[in-house]
Order: sequence, then structure tokens, then C-alpha cells
Amino acid sequence: MIWFALWREYKLSIAEILAVFPEWKTVYFSKDILILDSLSKDEVLKKASSLWWTIKIMEIISSEIVQDALNTEWKFKYWISIFWDKKNLKEILNTTKKILKENDISSRFINKDFKNLSSAQIIWEKLVQSSTDYNYIFDFETKYIWKTIWIQDIYSYSKRDFNKDRDMQTGMLPPKLCQMMINLSWWKTIYDPFVWLGTILIESILMWNKKVYWSDLNEKMVENSQNNILNFSKTNNIVLDDYEFIKLNAKFINESTILQDKEIDSIVSEWYLGEIMTQKNISLERIEKQKESLLSIYDKFFLNLKNIDYKWNIVICFPFWELNSKYIYFEEVYKIINEFCNVEKLFPDDFENLTTKAGSLLYKREKQLVWREIFKLKIKT
Repeated sequence: MIWFALWREYKLSIAEILAVFPEWKTVYFSKDILILDSLSKDEVLKKASSLWWTIKIMEIISSEIVQDALNTEWKFKYWISIFWDKKNLKEILNTTKKILKENDISSRFINKDFKNLSSAQIIWEKLVQSSTDYNYIFDFETKYIWKTIWIQDIYSYSKRDFNKDRDMQTGMLPPKLCQMMINLSWWKTIYDPFVWLGTILIESILMWNKKVYWSDLNEKMVENSQNNILNFSKTNNIVLDDYEFIKLNAKFINESTILQDKEIDSIVSEWYLGEIMTQKNISLERIEKQKESLLSIYDKFFLNLKNIDYKWNIVICFPFWELNSKYIYFEEVYKIINEFCNVEKLFPDDFENLTTKAGSLLYKREKQLVWREIFKLKIKT
């Protein structure tokens, strides 16, 4: 069995994992974890680097392996993470240290402030490389011992993001969210018709895709994305098999020479989320104005995709807003979606109520008022 420790937006985590590993057997899931069977360690490690919404991955092991570690002559360094049984971690740590001492085992736990270890601590201590990140996890009936086999590289994302040419007046799509959207698309060759800084395509290159295509109405964004994508490929010694970029208004996607000439099987994109809003200037009137300005783009885009009989996956973000502690969804765009698209299922039937009523997933960040609603769509035939 393989255990996935999920991120705070656990619904996004589960959707991504199931998209990457479709041949799965679910043993258990909650807000903290997803346990799958019928997966090999090698298969998991091969694809793990493309998982953003997973904190770490563990495999179930025998208690004899842990006993071998306890029998060493040097000081035994250990830590405990709690997932299911929310007992007092401080008490557990102190009790285990006492038990180890009574058995003549010199030990030191490294849980900071008696809390679960963070990804940064696990990376700093090099626990995965040394194969010593053991996790003792139990529910009311069963006890398990797991060993961490992969930890997310939390530093690489920020490094990639800060190396882009950017326009601070535009919204910046987080690289981690890009990976999840690409995974949902079941990508092979991706086209981003609203490219902005090129983040989606940079992430797709990291996920072994060497053909990237993009367009944008804003000439500056076309130029910036070109610089970002080609500089990233050069810096990382990645040779692209093919790429093409054009200036194009996404409303007239049917005129795209890229869609006409290339074998595109996924559109993955986020369009303009609207003006930046703060607590001081957000209002219902401003939100309605933003909706109105965006609707004409979405209406023409999906209409023209239908006109050219586009058959493949579309993964896309729409904005929604928080005003006076209430969510304001872009219900007007739902009408366009229902007219031109089928909303694709993101979970099997036995995963109940993980999407919204509209069939979407939500991405929220603290202290922001404009958030993202993610859909997987196909044009109706």
C-alpha cells in the first residue's frame, strides 16, 4: 500500500493523484491522507515529481525494519507525526523517549515545538535520503508503520517563479496549481491560448513535455512568455522538439493556426481574473463589472471551439470572489459552460461531494479576495 499525505486543499490533492494514477484501488481517504493499493513503489517514484498537492509519499513496511534501526549503537534520532488519532503529541514523544531509555537506547526526537515535522524539516534533516523517516500511524483498530519514500521539493517552485519576467499588474498563476491542472488534463500536447507569463507551459516542460504552444492578445505577454519559456529550457538544458507562439485574441480561437496545424490534445489555461481588489475597494458593483467584461470572451471562445469541433480536454480557471465573508460565484459563466460544454467528472462515484454543485474544484489562498474555480470540460458534440 502507498500512503499520500495531502495538502490543505485536500480535494485538489485527491483529484490530482487519481488523475496521475488511474489504475488504483482506494483503501482509505480523509482530509489528511489517501491510501492506494495496487501501486508499485517504482511507478509512484517515477511520477511523484509531477504531484504538487502531495506533501509526502510513504510505503507500508514491516516493524522488523524499525527494530533494526533501534538496534544501532549510535543515538537513535526519531520523530512522530500524528494523522488519525489526535492524541497529545508532546505526551507521546516524552513517553516514547522514556521507553527507549528503559531499553538502553539513547535517543533524541526532533519534532519542533512538539508538532508534526514540516517538509522543510524533513528535507533539512535528509530523512528521505537516509531512509529513516518512519511514521507510526494508527486508527482505532489497526496500527501501521510507514516509511517516507518521497518528499515534495518546496524550494524549487519559488525558485522557478522568481526567475520569470513578470508584470505585477497581472495575476500570477502558482506553478503548483499549474501542475495540478496539467495532470487533470491527461496531457500529451498542451496549448495555452491565454499564456501570460508562460507558467503552465514551463511546468509542462518539467513534466517531460517537449512540445509547447501558446498565444495571447497582449503582445507584451507573448514576448514575456517567449523569454520565460526559452530561457527556462536553455537554463535547464532541455531541448524542445517543437514550439510555436502567435498573437491572437482568444475570442477567435477558431482562427488559431496552432490548432489548425498542430496535434493539440489539451487546452490548459487561466484567463484574466479581473482587476486586483482589496478590502478597501471591493464591491458588488465592481464584481459585476468584471463579470460583464469577461463574459464576452468566454462566450466567443467556447462557441468558436464548438464551431471547429474541438474534441479534447479543456482545463480552465474562472474567478470567484469573497465579499463580506460570502462567496460570489461566476454563475453567469455556468450558463455558457452548460450551453457549449460537458463538465467532466473529477472523481469516481464512491468519492462523494468532493466537487462543488457545478462540478468544479476551488483554489483559495489566505488574504485574497479573488479566487479560482477549476473545471475540466469537453465541448458538446
